Amino acid sequence: MGKGSVPDLNSKMYKANEKNLSRILIQIHRITGFDARQYRASTLKRRIERRLLATKSKSYKEYLAFLKRNPSESHKFLDVLSINITDFFRDKRVFFTLKRKILPDLLEKISAGNRKRIRIWSIGCSGGQEPYSLAIILSEIMKSKKDNLKIIIHATDVNRAALKQAKRAQYKKTEVKNVPHSYLNKYFTKIKYNGFKIKENIRKLVRLRYHDLIKGNTLGKFDLILCRNLFIFFNPELQNEMFKKIHDFLKKEGILVLGTAETPKDENLFFCISSRDHTYKKTE
Repeated sequence: MGKGSVPDLNSKMYKANEKNLSRILIQIHRITGFDARQYRASTLKRRIERRLLATKSKSYKEYLAFLKRNPSESHKFLDVLSINITDFFRDKRVFFTLKRKILPDLLEKISAGNRKRIRIWSIGCSGGQEPYSLAIILSEIMKSKKDNLKIIIHATDVNRAALKQAKRAQYKKTEVKNVPHSYLNKYFTKIKYNGFKIKENIRKLVRLRYHDLIKGNTLGKFDLILCRNLFIFFNPELQNEMFKKIHDFLKKEGILVLGTAETPKDENLFFCISSRDHTYKKTE
């Protein structure tokens, strides 16, 4: 098939690839318990192509055989599938809005209701940059407040390697390039080889754990949920299911922050606060 040509959907090769793709996903589900069959086909195929190269497999059929011989490969594929490029304070405008508007408003509402804690969930937290950024912002906001609200930030992912990095909380100089210099001095400790480590007072605010949004149980109700650049991997049916799930996870008038290319399709679930900042409020 020439470059740029459209695949023949009736060809034997195409049908064989689709059948073997299904078998690959079933095998991965057997080993890891993670069901990727509702991810976008284009996403799955791009990730499989990476593992074909890494394992020197020449076809889906060869890769399936490799999976069966090497159970650990299923976890490697899952890590590649769930990899999410992230930075501290990624999309600065969003974090500016969180600091100046969303979080202060939430904290005021919580205090007015005589509640003692704020609960936040970072879904797809990768190496921990997002939840630690939130913890830093909240620490900055809370230092000017007299009340002593408890900050609880749940941070979850299905990528176990990324979670290990998040728990280490150690980052290279290039990985903290977006951290304001004042924050770097206040909330990080410099370590050898030009590295930086999050200080304990910030780390203790973040609860890291493995969690599969698709199959996982609820972690309770939250005031704020960040789920950025995850829905782009799901097919439309799964997107709708997950938006309903997140709606249930949010407290009354809870806030949802999405990625730049993500929008809830059901207007009965969320009211758009700012399309520019990709922020939404739960509707009842």
